[in-house]
Amino acid sequence: MRHGNISDVKSNDVTFGRSHDVKIRWLVTKDDVKDYAVRKFTVKPGGLISHHYHKYVETLVILNGTCRICVENKKMDLKNGDFIFVDSMEKHEIINPGNIDLEFLCIINYPEDMEIKTIDKGCFD
Repeated sequence: MRHGNISDVKSNDVTFGRSHDVKIRWLVTKDDVKDYAVRKFTVKPGGLISHHYHKYVETLVILNGTCRICVENKKMDLKNGDFIFVDSMEKHEIINPGNIDLEFLCIINYPEDMEIKTIDKGCFD
């Protein structure tokens, strides 16, 4: 067993592609359980998680704020309490169009290949 407080977990900048104004905290990792991870993202107003894809699957749960997300060129707005599943290899991008921080949990699995592949052209460009 392991427990803690989110504010005690080190945050790191998300730097792949054109991403900016985004922090990630790894709350549960493969050191805790081998099958999945739980991460918390904070995206500042105007922040962006660059257009990308990967082999792992993601479930995002919006805790605070709003976001615009594009998955395989389908654009939608999400708000507090909304969730979305993004399948393996689906191209996706997230922006915070609001004036408060966007916060969401992101649960992923652990395939052998965890590489993130970026796409030069953004979905919202």
